[in-house]
Amino acid sequence: MANRRDESRRPSARGGRGTGAGRSSSPAPGQQNPPRRRGFWIAVAVILAAVNIVLATLILSGGDDGDPVAGRVADLEAQEEARQVELVAELTQQTTAAHSGLLPVIEGLHTVVPSGGQAVVSPAATPASWHSAVGAAIGTFGDPPSGSTEFNTARNGLLLAIDLLGSATTAYESAVAAPAGPQQDELLELAGRLRDQAVAAWSVAATQLDVLNIDAGYGHAHITLPARPGEEVDPHGGVGFEPKPEDHTNHN
Repeated sequence: MANRRDESRRPSARGGRGTGAGRSSSPAPGQQNPPRRRGFWIAVAVILAAVNIVLATLILSGGDDGDPVAGRVADLEAQEEARQVELVAELTQQTTAAHSGLLPVIEGLHTVVPSGGQAVVSPAATPASWHSAVGAAIGTFGDPPSGSTEFNTARNGLLLAIDLLGSATTAYESAVAAPAGPQQDELLELAGRLRDQAVAAWSVAATQLDVLNIDAGYGHAHITLPARPGEEVDPHGGVGFEPKPEDHTNHN
């Protein structure tokens, strides 16, 4: 009986070293599990710091360094500026040539519808040659190029002025064909007014052309068209023509 009691107190063989079933899963006193969560948050903090450094660098540098799109845009803008300079030089040459061809038209109209003088019908006038000069002046400008808004404003204004001179010539031809009297007088007055409008339109466009030349680095370009031969014209937009409301009344 004593032997059985002693055997019952012995540890079971199944709890021995072979299986380890008798060992506890808890760490021994003084030991701890690895701090895995703390390492994860440290890695996140490092990544966020790196991102902030990259963003700060982009902001301070403007974010455009090495941007192929921005570089291409800059190249196109430079090409457009160079093209604008060329167009201004070309337009100035065309305007100078047209101006020379239009002076005989100004002189001819002045003999029949002088600015501030008495309009008359003269057999010595040659309106056909005036039309030819107007057509040649328009042809001087050729086909319209693709220019800036300021360039197009100057070019179109000059062409408008030339066309108005052609209209003044047509009005004078109509006056010649009309019988002497009120109708002829009205047509002569119309021819003179159209000539004045042409000179005014030219002055505005020529001022814009002057500004274009300054911006292009060429300096001033004063190409003025007088209403009468030898007249001094203000090169800075003094058109000498002011429309009046009464000119458009009593036309019922």
